[in-house]
Amino acid sequence: MKISKTLADDAILAEIGERITSRRLDLQLTQADVAERAGVAKRTVERIEAGASAQMSSIIRILRVLDGLPGLDRMISET
Repeated sequence: MKISKTLADDAILAEIGERITSRRLDLQLTQADVAERAGVAKRTVERIEAGASAQMSSIIRILRVLDGLPGLDRMISET
């Protein structure tokens, strides 16, 4: 699903969770692996992958483990 401004917040959170899950599986990591490497609780990874809201710092830590920070950099351009 393409993320657009017409999607509800819950739908966007669900899509982000699905993308994180997909990337984690591509890297053949368990939720516990990601949690340990990111320094967050396994439950935090579970909640994010399920589309729940989370602290931005937790998402950043998880994206770092999944090599997703370049995508975050492209998402918000420097002015």
